[in-house]
This record gives sequence, C-alpha cells and structure tokens, in this order.
Amino acid sequence: MLAALSRSASAQLEFLTVKEIFQAIRFVAAQSEASANHSTVSPFAPDSSETRMPETFADLAQTILHCYHGTARYETAVVAQTPWDREGRYGGDNSALIRIRYYESGSGGPYEIDVGLVSRQDQIRTAVVSDGSPERWNTGCRLEHWTGLEP
Repeated sequence: MLAALSRSASAQLEFLTVKEIFQAIRFVAAQSEASANHSTVSPFAPDSSETRMPETFADLAQTILHCYHGTARYETAVVAQTPWDREGRYGGDNSALIRIRYYESGSGGPYEIDVGLVSRQDQIRTAVVSDGSPERWNTGCRLEHWTGLEP
C-alpha cells in the first residue's frame, strides 16, 4: 500500500485523508498491543475496519519510518499516546505519539523511534521525540513540515 510507493512521503500518503489516518490511530489505540499487529486480526472479521485499520496504521508507520530512516526495516508500531501531550506546540487539532520498532540496515537493531504526529485541517506534520538508533535520522524528512493531504 503506502510502502509500495517510492516517491516522497507526501506522495505515499496522497490517497489517505487526515480523517482516515486518525480513524486508524484511534482504532489501534483502542485495541490491546497484541491485536494492533494486523497479522493477528482475522481477515474474516465481520467489520472490514478490523482488518483495514491496523493495516492502514502499519502503512502510515512505515511511511513515517522510511522518511526518517530510508533503509530501515519496519517491525511494528503502537500508539504510545493520544492525544500527544506536545500537540499544542504545533498548533494542531489532532495528534498521537507513535512508537515504531525497526531494524537499521547499517547498525542492526532493533531500535525504537518515537514520532509525534499532528494534524490541522487537511495537513499533517511529524516530529521525532526520541530515536534509539546510533545512525542520525533524516532531518530533511518532508513530514517535518506541514504536508497537505487531499480530503
């Protein structure tokens, strides 16, 4: 889905709306950590959101990770906090702190990166809160600035 696109991060998110992103985040945050992994959710669930939401969240987390660490291998992600307690610094109206576990191709791993995701109207923006990797994250990630998504 999102990871299949190799262009900029905003292009990778172009077919999701901010509303869809935060619907997936709220769904995953409401689940236990074990069921947030889309491979543990039944593909035969009666409600399609039970399989689509975790997949959408995983794709979002992979897109964020690859913006900061282009060669990293995504493992899993969880919603660590929603709303994110630093949302006000960015003037957002929706937010979450996402904890992404990954392996870095050069230095091994596993590592975790905590990334704040904030939205306002039809835009999103991210901010790295912490990163356990000895390799510096890409400070030129386009998601570090307000990025418009089509409604």
